[in-house]
Amino acid sequence: MLLRFLLWLIAVSVSLCGEAKTIFDSSEADLTRLFKDNRTRYVLRYPHIFTDTLKLPVDCELLFEGGALSGPIVFNGTKLSGNVNLKGASIKGNIRNKTFEADWLCYRDGKTDDAKNINEMIIVCNIIHFSKGLYRLKSKFNPTGIVDKTLYSQIQTHIGINKSDVKLVGDEGAELITDVPIGTLFVFSKPNQIENSIKNIEITGLTFTVHNDGKEFHEYMHTVKCMGVNGMTIKNCRFNDFWGDAICLSHYGDDLKTGERTRNQNVKILGNAIVGGNCHNNRNGISVINGKNVLIKGNIIRNTSREDMPGGIDIEPNNAVYTIENIQILKNRFEGILGNGGAISVCMFNGGSGHRIYIEGNHIRNSKKGIYIYIKTENTTDNLTIKDNYIADDTYPYEFVGQGKSENWTICGNTFERPCFQNIPGNIKVRNLVVKNNKKPLIAWIIGHYYFQIVFCTILLALIASIVLRRFVVQKYETRIAF
Repeated sequence: MLLRFLLWLIAVSVSLCGEAKTIFDSSEADLTRLFKDNRTRYVLRYPHIFTDTLKLPVDCELLFEGGALSGPIVFNGTKLSGNVNLKGASIKGNIRNKTFEADWLCYRDGKTDDAKNINEMIIVCNIIHFSKGLYRLKSKFNPTGIVDKTLYSQIQTHIGINKSDVKLVGDEGAELITDVPIGTLFVFSKPNQIENSIKNIEITGLTFTVHNDGKEFHEYMHTVKCMGVNGMTIKNCRFNDFWGDAICLSHYGDDLKTGERTRNQNVKILGNAIVGGNCHNNRNGISVINGKNVLIKGNIIRNTSREDMPGGIDIEPNNAVYTIENIQILKNRFEGILGNGGAISVCMFNGGSGHRIYIEGNHIRNSKKGIYIYIKTENTTDNLTIKDNYIADDTYPYEFVGQGKSENWTICGNTFERPCFQNIPGNIKVRNLVVKNNKKPLIAWIIGHYYFQIVFCTILLALIASIVLRRFVVQKYETRIAF
């Protein structure tokens, strides 16, 4: 009896664990009747176009064998496989695939708008893989219900990410292109919710191209803009021109009355190529207006920005509310930076403060200015390190501007190939300042150093006086001989 029971139990278990039921479509299939069983595999061999919303069963699998779905679809824990073709579809719900392939839904032809498709993928998936192709962006992301209507103007973009754990991965040749003067990709949390910031965002291997012909300037329309993100990595991407910044760690217009609402934290910007157009009609390569624990390392930044904008990397809090803390700018390469700040600029004005800013191992050439430090208000900026940077002789090496007080600065091991006629740190008063082992042309060191300025001016005045006096004596002597 016991043996029969065990055999029966095994048979039942096998039947329960067997393969899911498989149902095949037909060319004239009524989809509402076709898709009726949960946990079933549906094989699609024909194209289906529909206008009414198709609600798929729970935990089913769609196996595409030459078929296609084009219409509004609600997924319910669905798995997609085969040669998936959802072009023309509008998707919602939950898809079980670990990675969603962008070409399942996007056209990638450089003509048809794919922005809407990408936004829908972000809502239903966590990992999106972009294969080689031109993803044209035309339509605008609609943040209805996410932020207050008064803040809509600050989220002018094609693509929006407003949830945690999203990863966008691109193959070589996966290019998102736009010629519409709005942002390309915004990553943002709700305002006033720093403790609930979205987390774990990664953008890897994508190319962002803005067709900026130089006729218009749109300062605040950035390619990638972050507001209130905690944990984000942007690496191995390429930025071909941009309206405002290629990458901007931004804010919701926080002021002293509202308090800080959108701090960006734990951000890594690694190994990207940021190349502005030949017209130099953009703002900065990278802006940090609000950030804590930001690592900017190994990037190439070329041909930016307008002469009335800061430059390559700009650290610039707009007021005392913003956080600028532990910003590391390491081993980046700059070329062709025309901004009025510099390849790297640190601008602390309007009460903005900065703590622990590291500028180390960067290489700057063929630019208007190398490193620019502006401290306007006293006791706002401390623990600044400028170390082991190389600035070529075709670039003015550094400029220190302002009258403020600061403390704990280390400027050492830098190579300045071009003469600079300013001492370090200019008129900024720094307590505990260490300046040593900086390589400069001899004349620049002599003229630029405070103590040698006095000696140099004294010698110069004495030389001029001796020449004038000698001419006076010689002229007087020659006059006597003539008589």
